[in-house]
Amino acid sequence: MSRTLHTALTGNPGTVRLSASMLDRSADDCGDFAAAKARPQMWPSTGGRRRYAPWETFPLGLVMSVLDAVEFGGADPAAATAAAIEGNRNPVHPGAAAWIAHACDTYLEAAESLAAELAADGVPIEPERHPRIVQGGASPAEMRALTAWGRWYGSPDGTVVEFRRLRMRHPIGTPDTPSTLAMGYIAAAGHRAANPQDVYRTIPVPLLERGPRPERVRVVEIGLTGGGVKVLLDGSPEDVHPLYRATAVPVASGLLDGGPRSPGRDCAECKLLGSCDTLAHTPGLLGLRGRGTHRRTWSMTTDRQYQICPAQAHLRELHIPGAEPESTAVRRGLLVHRWLEVAHSRPGAPACTRRDLPAPGEPDLGLAEPLMAPDEYREILPFLRNHLPICPLDGPGPITEVVPEPRVASYDAEADVVVIASPDLLRRAGGELVYREQKTSDAHRGITAENALELVPQLALAVCLIADGALGPAGDSGGRVELEQLTPVSGDLITLRVSDPGVLATARRIVSDRARGWHGETGFRATPGPWCRFCPVSRWCADAEPADSTATTPLRLDGMTIDPVTGEVLRDGPSSSRAEALAAAVTEPEDDEEPPF
Repeated sequence: MSRTLHTALTGNPGTVRLSASMLDRSADDCGDFAAAKARPQMWPSTGGRRRYAPWETFPLGLVMSVLDAVEFGGADPAAATAAAIEGNRNPVHPGAAAWIAHACDTYLEAAESLAAELAADGVPIEPERHPRIVQGGASPAEMRALTAWGRWYGSPDGTVVEFRRLRMRHPIGTPDTPSTLAMGYIAAAGHRAANPQDVYRTIPVPLLERGPRPERVRVVEIGLTGGGVKVLLDGSPEDVHPLYRATAVPVASGLLDGGPRSPGRDCAECKLLGSCDTLAHTPGLLGLRGRGTHRRTWSMTTDRQYQICPAQAHLRELHIPGAEPESTAVRRGLLVHRWLEVAHSRPGAPACTRRDLPAPGEPDLGLAEPLMAPDEYREILPFLRNHLPICPLDGPGPITEVVPEPRVASYDAEADVVVIASPDLLRRAGGELVYREQKTSDAHRGITAENALELVPQLALAVCLIADGALGPAGDSGGRVELEQLTPVSGDLITLRVSDPGVLATARRIVSDRARGWHGETGFRATPGPWCRFCPVSRWCADAEPADSTATTPLRLDGMTIDPVTGEVLRDGPSSSRAEALAAAVTEPEDDEEPPF
């Protein structure tokens, strides 16, 4: 374990409880967060007690409770779901409740199919109440445990053991990933916990006497929204052990050692938050009074969802899976961003030129070749050509510290909120810090220097982040924020100087106004309207306005007209924050990653 963990945390570092799913973490994730989380007997040296949300934050936990009642108590699924939701300690949002009911039904259908397949092979299988765990150590103070969160099954004679990992959307695992192999190892070598509740609260975990050694182990993933089933591993313990040692053990060892810190969405749950010098600390950034309900994470994506509908923002915060629309506007924006990210990541940070943009009919499309199909390149080429005159790497002055698509995080202790931002590019131009956002649209949106902060609130947040030092020294001129707007026929650049008192005052007002309602919200009521047709989680919302999937009539909202098929903004006029949020929602992709459970 790194020395920084020793100084920032107090307690016993020798006790380790590592969940197999943690082995899915990427090299870009924070190494010290994982190392600290895996040590349950260590806690911050300073800081107050953790506050918890006054609502249910873990829908999968309720899914597990319902499945326990069905598989071990013989309960009716619908009745068990209603009882679990009604009897839960914290209120469950109606949209989350709808997803939980769907997830339980989906799982039980998949479980029936899996049981039938094994029965056809002459292998009866039944649910196991006692989860398996691998643990050992010279003493309780040096205990190490490897766990797997999911559902366990076995044959009556104990020769077959199956672990099922629950995925909120669909299966995404592969047979050779460290997490899969760790789960297989637990199935092959683990002991059953005497009390399921002890696995995550007691060290060492009391165990039942070991039964017959498994001869066959399986790891299966089940998608709770789409219903997909994927058998990742099916073999003997002798097959699993060497693969686990060769692949999973080195990853686990590296994870426990800790590593480079990378501020982001882990920060709100991190034991190291109060002492982390890699995370920017910017008290007062959001300009809010009070600390809200508990520590949370906020971004302009959160705000956008909340402006459209508080229920949508809440369900997305819970990782409730949404629809995966692929409008013309979203697809085009993704392609342009991918090309720009690759172009701006080249060694030496050369500016983009016409040499980077071969004609569509050329056999080699250059930077675009591995990123997109020829017809997609043909579609975005006009946008890329209009980027050339305003490429951020083309000066003026020396261009240094170029970082495309960085992840920026800052902690506002006064509001108890971790603020996340995702610039399209950070750089220094002549020593001055420059934050750039880039947008594409089929026609010019009417965004000007005078209204840019209001219509593109990401720019307001960027101004505040620079002003408060979240991105490092701004330079003698105070830093600037840029908006690059690309259409098929034009490219223009709006520049806002952080040192301008009017710009900074307006930015602070906008950020505070945007965050205030969300910060004090506890009910997250749905606000249905014509925008429901674009809502990714409307299928879970009983209040959603019915939408005709074949409708082609443009949506008119507060002076704005949006094509429901392409997602293009057809016409702009004076508009509301909800209309602007909706325009962004239908033209910009959302991060919808599977949660790391």
